[in-house]
Amino acid sequence: MSVLKRMGVVGASAVVLVGAVASPASAADLTLSIPGGSMKHVDDGDIFKVCDTRGDGHGIYGELWYDSFYTTGGYKLVLKLSDGGDSGCDSAVHDIGNNGHYVMSVCSGSYPSGPWPNRSTCTHSAGFNE
Repeated sequence: MSVLKRMGVVGASAVVLVGAVASPASAADLTLSIPGGSMKHVDDGDIFKVCDTRGDGHGIYGELWYDSFYTTGGYKLVLKLSDGGDSGCDSAVHDIGNNGHYVMSVCSGSYPSGPWPNRSTCTHSAGFNE
């Protein structure tokens, strides 16, 4: 194969690679489960749900945190949800954008009070966006 043909193949491969890297990642539903309940982000509609699955009096408490990396100066609380003492789940809508990172955190018994709660009754997600 001539040098010009090889350069053409390499150049075409680079264009395909750049196109693959530049395409946005598609978001998916995300569920965090803890003993007694869960918190879920439903990507279609950006619906957040908190569900208490035990009648133990502790309730389930979820928070959504956002860091723009430019204007927020760290993670800021943008949504709080709780569920307990009733059937079904409690939910709210919060539009998730393409910039920055969001973190969900959920606890049993009280609100997490931060994106990365350090209690055995809590868990949190990795950073995500659209």
